Amino acid sequence: MSLRGKAAIVGVGETPVDRLGGKPGEPRKVTAEYLAWAVRLALEDAGLTKKDFDGQGLAAIYTTNHSQPFWPEEVANILGITPAVSLGGGNGGASAVSLLGQAAAMIDAGVVDLVLVVAAAAPFSEHGRNRAEPADTRDFEMPFGVMGPNCKISFVMSRYMHESGMTTDHFGKIAVTTRYHASLNPDAYLRKPLTLEEYKSARLISDPIRLYDCVLPANGGKAYIMASPERAKTLRKPPVYLLGWGECHNASAGPRFRANPLITGIRESGKAAFEMAGISLSDIDFLALYDDYVPIVMLQIEDLGFCKKNDKEFFERTDFTFKGELPIQTGGGMINCGQPSTTGGMLHVIEAVRQLRGEGGARQVAGAKVGVVTGLGAVNYGKNFGCTAAAILGKQY
Repeated sequence: MSLRGKAAIVGVGETPVDRLGGKPGEPRKVTAEYLAWAVRLALEDAGLTKKDFDGQGLAAIYTTNHSQPFWPEEVANILGITPAVSLGGGNGGASAVSLLGQAAAMIDAGVVDLVLVVAAAAPFSEHGRNRAEPADTRDFEMPFGVMGPNCKISFVMSRYMHESGMTTDHFGKIAVTTRYHASLNPDAYLRKPLTLEEYKSARLISDPIRLYDCVLPANGGKAYIMASPERAKTLRKPPVYLLGWGECHNASAGPRFRANPLITGIRESGKAAFEMAGISLSDIDFLALYDDYVPIVMLQIEDLGFCKKNDKEFFERTDFTFKGELPIQTGGGMINCGQPSTTGGMLHVIEAVRQLRGEGGARQVAGAKVGVVTGLGAVNYGKNFGCTAAAILGKQY
């Protein structure tokens, strides 16, 4: 089944991000407040009201600091709506892109003609997850000092440097470029320009991962609204169409098993998205890639086919700025704009919509018509067991 042109994004909403609430006396908001704020902004953007979503679709992304198993139903209660269809985004950082396809399928099937997708998190305000560490972490990782994703991704980056010959100059180029874009984005959290020397001299987090390789945790909320093509044409903003979509789960298992931690499931999900869209790499005007770490951005560029594996010369010669031949992370990405837990993948969908509407301001990619958005639900720490999703968005279909 092809979803090309079967649904469009008609509204986006993004709250400012902050890191308040972690210290005594700091002002704070809870997740529900960021969530309602983001939804209000998306409704205003589309020219819709809450009442328009009674009997329609609601998709909510689970957040890692929230233990409620019926999160979409709780969101419906917070918003005061009665949806006909409830979708849950439980694929971590891939959820926002995954839900593009799920929502489009529901719309194409005629079940609904509107779907509201929302995510919010307040990790600095809400404490006490009350979750025991899983046995594999507690028994096999923590005793050896491997604590959390920063340590794990350092192994991937070390392997990448060893196999490709990449140096801190290559990774630094990506970090400097994305910060440059963030400096042009009034919604970014980190806007001070970054030099290559500053990147290379930043403190090590887990060798070879440095400070500016890492995503920025934050509080915030994000939302987008999808509609049928017919409904989209009646709303406030120009529609942005889903042209192609692909998803891959547990890419390292079965006949696709691979031992190489430098190949992600984006290879499969990206291929599916391009085939559905019926376009080639040369048709792409920009990339909005899931970016919890700098090396993950580079691996995805390779897996999507824009260059060969370990092609360091490509990263040396290519201009990745919004003025260059392959613009990436035009809003600054999660590393500079902040990642409110698993809402992070929403950031890239929203930035892609802004670029395709021509709302990029000082960072606008000239003549942008088609862009790629990706999401990763688990970094490939030797085994890419999670969900990866890719979507191609365009001004026309």
